[in-house]
Amino acid sequence: MEWPVTPGDYIVGDPKSHAAVVTLASDYQSLNLKNYAICGTCFTENFGIEKVIVNVLSNPNISCLIVCGKESDHFAGQSLLALVENGVSTFGGSKKIIGSEGVIPYLDEIPATAISRFLREIELIDLVGTTDPKAIQQAIDSCSGKERSEAPELSMPEIHEHSWKKYENEVKQNVMSKIKKG
Repeated sequence: MEWPVTPGDYIVGDPKSHAAVVTLASDYQSLNLKNYAICGTCFTENFGIEKVIVNVLSNPNISCLIVCGKESDHFAGQSLLALVENGVSTFGGSKKIIGSEGVIPYLDEIPATAISRFLREIELIDLVGTTDPKAIQQAIDSCSGKERSEAPELSMPEIHEHSWKKYENEVKQNVMSKIKKG
């Protein structure tokens, strides 16, 4: 199986490294980091996080995910932290990140087993808001390779510009509830 398994805005470093880096809305190329397996952006609280999970889990060497950089408008960093802290709710048939501040924090394109495995096997290092390359590099260098199970064969359906429309009702409800609170 070729790795990474799903496309995105990232660069591949050393696939044998134990660290993956998500720079959220910050430009990963300007940080000049090294010794990571994969490093890239994540802007969305749904498809972006799903792509991160799939690419991280599909490399059995990765045991740490460093989440750093400027937060995205969709609260991708906060949503990743909420996922690790609270998991997902499957009420109503969708897998919603509990405690996410994002408008559509649903991880419905990947299996629940992948989410569970991600929560069990991957250590998340919270550097949300940090753009200092030295601090991020120190976190990369501190990642140790804890033993992981064999990488599962994961794939994602093709995500196109209209994929979010299946959540259109949730988006309208969330926006209206935020307007009423404000």
